Amino acid sequence: MVRSTPFPAAALLVVLWLGVSCAPSASAPAAKSPAAAPPAAVGGTAAPAREAAPPAALEPITASQVSIAGNYLPYYVADKKGMFARHGLRLELIVMDTPAKVVQAVASGSADIAWSAPDAVILAIEQGAPLVMVAAGQNAIPYSLMVQPTIRSFADLKGKSLAVSSLNSGPAVLSRKILGANGIAADEFDLVPVGGTAERFAAIRSGAVTGGLLLQPEDLRLMAEGFPRLALTTDYIPRYQWLTIPAVRNWARDNEDKLVRGLRALNDAYRWMYDPNNREEAIALMVEMTKAPVEQATATYELYVDSLHIWPADGRFDDAAMQSVVELMGELNQLPTPLPAPAKYIDTSYIEKANRP
Repeated sequence: MVRSTPFPAAALLVVLWLGVSCAPSASAPAAKSPAAAPPAAVGGTAAPAREAAPPAALEPITASQVSIAGNYLPYYVADKKGMFARHGLRLELIVMDTPAKVVQAVASGSADIAWSAPDAVILAIEQGAPLVMVAAGQNAIPYSLMVQPTIRSFADLKGKSLAVSSLNSGPAVLSRKILGANGIAADEFDLVPVGGTAERFAAIRSGAVTGGLLLQPEDLRLMAEGFPRLALTTDYIPRYQWLTIPAVRNWARDNEDKLVRGLRALNDAYRWMYDPNNREEAIALMVEMTKAPVEQATATYELYVDSLHIWPADGRFDDAAMQSVVELMGELNQLPTPLPAPAKYIDTSYIEKANRP
């Protein structure tokens, strides 16, 4: 279902109503009690049968994110496995093509929350957006630097182009960091903004660019076709706050109960993801959502769950991971010196409430 939004990028939005089919409609007619002999009223007139109370309507919570990828799996779990519904919520998901648009959706009120790279949120805050990050969504970033089969080393990337979602996005920041660590200066390669993971995958596969950072399973798809993985971002930055949950400060304050219930649903999903008993079902859901072959979804699950433990089981921020974000942004002159503390951009009160018994 396509949903219009009040900001100019509306034509690029694809709205996925995950779980609507299993959510009761607020406008559905009230269910009537079983047909049974009605009790007699005083005077012998039959009293009308009483109608049962309608089921409680699920309150919508709208979220925005970039692309459909394996690293968003807990959010699909929270919807498909009924975690949101158990907390009285119905997820409405807007999928966009750049982190800036994801953040803009929240700032404009088109989305309540987002699953967003923190650097995009920080830049928006520094430019005056009334946003705050209320929880962590991913404390490590397993990007693969995928390149054309002709590329054999980092030296081969001099003078070449790398796809990024936008010039100030996380992939851009990390691409500069990784190439810089391998002796390639920022003016020795080009960054080409093309969009999210799906768009970068297409650009690399078609040969429009030499390489770029991809998440799973898109990187595994290219590897199966003979494209080499030159590096993993976790080799260079083991802890990096890659996904956070931003909201407008006033909205979070005025909708605290709704927000806390949403964070509890996500915490339920994180814990479900790490339960070995749910392994096969989690992989099957990844296949369903990303359309990846089973073997690629399995490899993605093993990387995320078994090797990197990328999702926080309690939604709390990783201090070192947040500091990595701020430091990288400082290196790129995106933040003033002295660098601000990460606490400037976050409010942990909501996730702490979500973790209370």
